[in-house]
Amino acid sequence: MKYDIASKVVMEKGKEAILRRFLNMETSSVEIIEQLPEETVSLRRSDFPLYVTLKDNSELIVLTEIQTDFSQDFVLRLIEYTVRYKLKYHLEVIPFVLVLHPSPLATGIYRDSVLTFNYRVFRFWEEKSEDFIDEMQLYPFLPLMQGGESILPEIDKKIYDSTELNSEEKSDLLTAMAIFTGFRNKELAAQLIRRRRDIMMQSPAYEILIEEIEKEALEKGMQQGMQQGMQQGRKQGFQQSLIEALEFRFETIPARLIKMIDDITDAEILRILHRHAIRCKSIQEFEDKMKLMLET
Repeated sequence: MKYDIASKVVMEKGKEAILRRFLNMETSSVEIIEQLPEETVSLRRSDFPLYVTLKDNSELIVLTEIQTDFSQDFVLRLIEYTVRYKLKYHLEVIPFVLVLHPSPLATGIYRDSVLTFNYRVFRFWEEKSEDFIDEMQLYPFLPLMQGGESILPEIDKKIYDSTELNSEEKSDLLTAMAIFTGFRNKELAAQLIRRRRDIMMQSPAYEILIEEIEKEALEKGMQQGMQQGMQQGRKQGFQQSLIEALEFRFETIPARLIKMIDDITDAEILRILHRHAIRCKSIQEFEDKMKLMLET
């Protein structure tokens, strides 16, 4: 879910830059094609089918797919998408895959005893982030590239300080960048969220990101408790999950707060406090909510 929403943000904001820099296409217009009229919930569809008009007025379809993990079954589905759009529009169709995780299968060609199928592929791990630092709309992808993690503070500051972007655009790009950064380095993603939380909270994608973090942390806490096999273990699992959530959000946790959490014996209270830890804007706000809960 996290990568889906991040991909959607980048495609909506930076589709022209993606085509220009990743496929060397000079476009005059690019539109995301909505659901095909005959399409039903039983039929698969491409992630981001783009109707592209080039500078010379020629038209084509670019089927843009963003894959975290690559497989041959995915390529077969890509063949299906390509044929369907070819039949629908009778235009040149270019299948194009952005691959997030290194895979030897992402070769750009599929062959078996019947089919030979060519597709375009962009392998983030092979690219240098410095080559795309002039394209702000592509910044969310840069942490996936070589050297991307080291320039993260620089590029997040450029987004934050930009006079060309409005606050909504800044919040969307920063949130998408945090999501893709977490794909490679969760601690760097946490630092980015702490640094830019004030503006990232304006993005609908931020709410989804926080819900995903909350879900992962809760599942981790429950698993820790189940592994220990006792109610006491479940409580300890929630305590640890709560402290980790606070460290993720605010980095430094006062010792008095950790002691207060250690003294809580009710697993349900710990679960509710975990939700507050994810959503509170400051450590003081969380502490106030915790004291209120413990007093009632």
